[in-house]
This record gives sequence, C-alpha cells and structure tokens, in this order.
Amino acid sequence: MEFRDIKDVLTFAAFRPEPDNASAAWHRRFPNRRSVLINISRGHVSWALLGKKQKVEDVGQAEGEFMDIAASMADEWASYSEDGWVGVSVNTRYIITLEHNLSRKAGWEETIRNNPKSLLGTKYDRSKRYALHHSQDTSSSLLMACDHSLIQTVEDALRNHNMRAARISCGLFAMTTHLLSQIESDAARKAQDLIILIWLNNSLFVMHQKNGQWQDVRCRSGLPPQDNNAVAQVIRPFLKSADAGTKFLFLADEPGTDFERLYLPQLGNFHITNLTEPNYLWNLMARH
Repeated sequence: MEFRDIKDVLTFAAFRPEPDNASAAWHRRFPNRRSVLINISRGHVSWALLGKKQKVEDVGQAEGEFMDIAASMADEWASYSEDGWVGVSVNTRYIITLEHNLSRKAGWEETIRNNPKSLLGTKYDRSKRYALHHSQDTSSSLLMACDHSLIQTVEDALRNHNMRAARISCGLFAMTTHLLSQIESDAARKAQDLIILIWLNNSLFVMHQKNGQWQDVRCRSGLPPQDNNAVAQVIRPFLKSADAGTKFLFLADEPGTDFERLYLPQLGNFHITNLTEPNYLWNLMARH
C-alpha cells in the first residue's frame, strides 16, 4: 500500500464519493475544495466560482456561444477547479413535459440515465437524454428531454481544455423539482390552488397544481423576456384557468430578473409569493 492510500484512509478521503459519481451530492464529492459551476443558455454563458466551503465567491457572464466562451475562460476556470472538475447546467435545447403512469419500479433513477428506452417505451428518442421527477401522491411525472448532441458538445469542449464535467444537469428542471419537493412536504401549500412560475435566463416553466394534482405544464427555453407575445403565449392559458383563490409562486435564479420586472406587476390581481434568493441556482447546484 502506498503512503497516499494510507493518508486517504486516515483523512477519510478514501470513503468519499468519486468526483465523477453524479449520484452523490456536490458538497460530498468536493469537500474543502474550490469548484466552478457553469450555466449554458442559448447565446449566453454564466458561471460561479465556489470557495472551499462551497460558497459563491465570484460570478461572471458573457454573451456568445459556449465553445467560444470556454476557449477564452478555460484557464481561469481550470485554475479555480480541483483537478479540472466542473459542474454544468444546460439551459437550452430541452423540453419538460407532463407524463402519466410511467414505471416507478426500484432503480428507476439509474434506468432513466442508462436505459431510458426500457422505461419510456414509445416515448423514447435515441437523440435525447432524460431525467424524471415523480409526484409523490399521483401517477403524474415530469419528464425532461435534452438533446444528446448538446451534452456531447459540452463534454468535448471541456475535454479540449483539460476539464471534465462532474455533473451535467438542466438548471430549470433542477429548480423546478426542488420547489415541487418543498411543496409536497408542506401540507398547507400542497392543498392550495397554485400556479408555479420558474424563470432561468430566458427559460420559463409554468405549472398549474390544484389539490395536489399537476394539471397542466408549459415549458419554453430561449425566450426573450422583452417578447411580450412569446411570453404571453406560455402564460395566457394559466391565467384563464386561475380564479380569485389561485396563488402564484415565482422562482428565478437571481433577484431582479427582467421577467420579474416586466411580468410580475401584470399579475397584480393575484397573490404572488416570490421565492427567489441570491445565487439560487448556484447554491442549489453546490448542495445537491
């Protein structure tokens, strides 16, 4: 046995999840290590630099395609990450849909990653990568499908600059499922008539939940907040189904987004709870 192996046992490092073990939480894979988190949208890239306590120390953003921005930022990202491992959120070329009666047999989390066809059947598309979130009390599920070619492009770009993705996820889907889990564990809120609005850098997810039932879902990525017609097309059906008792929950990756400024005031007749916190997306990625 080498001295390095003995040291790892004495410091408990030998018992930690491997950096490429995406099933383990980020803070467990990289304890007391600096990290880089990247969010890739259409024509826009943002990033956060995490300190050894997994707290955001600095953030940045740039307009342009990921390949170009990765080339210019690679040295800084690589110098801040441990052994070149980074966390990635993709925020383009995906869709989230509402499905029913999908199998939930033991091991479905691994199945949706490695053999989605056996779980999705005719809904499966070989050009997609999938993630699932099941309702606790009903047969409903949210299914996220992302272009496989996009994930390959991201992995190749990072590899070309001596970096690797410790996890690639869909940021909007992660924010959505985290909020839904919180609602399902809150008996009072779960019983309410809710319309959920989630915004992440020009991507919008809307859901109507009533008496714990997921009734309708709309999702659009690459949606300019200044495009009133495009945003209205997503939101209008939910406004028509809302009544005086309907409550709105709004969540964004950061306070003060264009969507919050332009559209929340238009919902003035409804009760709106804004759940947004600073660095919401980055903190979520750093904890899970």
